[in-house]
Amino acid sequence: MVEGKNRQLADESNPRHGRSIRPRKSIWVRLAFVFFLLLFNAVYFFLATQLFYQTNRDRLNRDQEHNITMADRTLEREQAELKPEDGITASMWRKLPHYTDGVVNPLWPWIAARFQSEDHETFFQRGKWFNIVLTAVFLNLLGLVCARVFSIPGAINLLLIGGLGALLPRAVYFQPESIYYILFFATWVCCLALMRHNELWLYALLGVFAGLAYLAKSSVQPLLLVFLGVTALRFVVEAFRRRRGRVPDSRWHPQNHFIGMAVLVMSFLMVAGPRLSFAYEQYGDPLHSYPGYWLWMDHFEDGYQFMADHGDRESLQNITEENKPSMSNYVRSHSREEMWQRMQNGVEVKVGGMLYPQKTKQNKAKNREWKQVLPDRGEYLLGLLGIVAVMAVVHWWAMRRVDKGELRSQPWGGAWMLMFATGAFVLYALAYGFYTPIGKGDRFMLSLYLPLVVTLVWIAERLRRQTVRGGHHRWAAWLYAGMNVALSVVVIMRVVELLETPLFRG
Repeated sequence: MVEGKNRQLADESNPRHGRSIRPRKSIWVRLAFVFFLLLFNAVYFFLATQLFYQTNRDRLNRDQEHNITMADRTLEREQAELKPEDGITASMWRKLPHYTDGVVNPLWPWIAARFQSEDHETFFQRGKWFNIVLTAVFLNLLGLVCARVFSIPGAINLLLIGGLGALLPRAVYFQPESIYYILFFATWVCCLALMRHNELWLYALLGVFAGLAYLAKSSVQPLLLVFLGVTALRFVVEAFRRRRGRVPDSRWHPQNHFIGMAVLVMSFLMVAGPRLSFAYEQYGDPLHSYPGYWLWMDHFEDGYQFMADHGDRESLQNITEENKPSMSNYVRSHSREEMWQRMQNGVEVKVGGMLYPQKTKQNKAKNREWKQVLPDRGEYLLGLLGIVAVMAVVHWWAMRRVDKGELRSQPWGGAWMLMFATGAFVLYALAYGFYTPIGKGDRFMLSLYLPLVVTLVWIAERLRRQTVRGGHHRWAAWLYAGMNVALSVVVIMRVVELLETPLFRG
């Protein structure tokens, strides 16, 4: 009987037998998570309301008025009368998100135009409430999905740390960050899934999400570069292993790589095509973005003047190579010490602002205003990384005691997932760090926070699940749950502080 049970366990964990069978959660566990979700929503909307009325009350600050103007122009273009030479295609094209001034990408203005108001102050308030509701709905859906595919403690940690640490602080701004963070997260998750098994439909889904994220902000491009680099390296490794006769039992197939890349490009172009076409017609480059020029300047004022002087295709094409802001010209006009100093200072500012923003020490009267919702964002990531490290050691120890066979040869893309996440973090830190003289604030690097949280939780969950299948289910599962509960308690203690003193710096 024991032998039959072990055989069934091996069958369930073997990818040859299809998707692994996860143990069903009891009705009481599900009800407990639903209760947590209700409490989370109450806390989220309470804190969001406090942030709404206490912070970001000036729409003229932080380029929000510019976003409002872009929404007005988007609506004007949609409602403008068609010219005689315009056909049905032009009419349909105009309804899609495509209009950009080279700085703000079209998706957020296009969405905001749906609830536009001639009174900009009313429009400003509507946009902030829209982002609050949007992020709340997304977090609820994310929580339900994670409760199904992850353990309940892992899902709770993901919502608390990722939701309160990244989405809530940006939800009260009339800016594209809220929608961009969500689409960037979806793009990141597709990349992680493709690290494990590269099925063609996942490439198509990645192209769609990446295209939508690009319509929100062009900052998604470095993520795609990292994905292409890591998957190209994996293609070489997998092809070499197969050539030597070492065919792993894996769902990552090198033959799917090039076909998948074509599917990815096609699906991306289908979504982002209108914006690319408009940018080519208006500026002479489908990927045109003024921040791409600003990156190679020393002051924001220089970039603003450059945009004013070169606002159309003709003026941009007339720039000589010697005068065009570019990497080669920047290297030629700056010393190595100047470039290194700019990079070093910028990375410290951007990474420090993301992981360790300025904290507020509350006084005994409890009347000081908080600067951040979760100021210890870096500590929470370190906590999740610690959970991954402990579970990796437990997994290694447990697998050494399992007989050779199916359980010891389980495919796992955790190393590739970690390589992808590390590469993305480093590249964005360098790019945003170098951009610091032009654009400050934590909203740049903060887009990586929720994706990093889900990556660490995902890897830890995979380690836990494989350890459980190795026959060490009871103590390994309790150890994993205990570490997650401990981290959740730390976050909840911070939430209690916010509820006791709901004061925020405007």
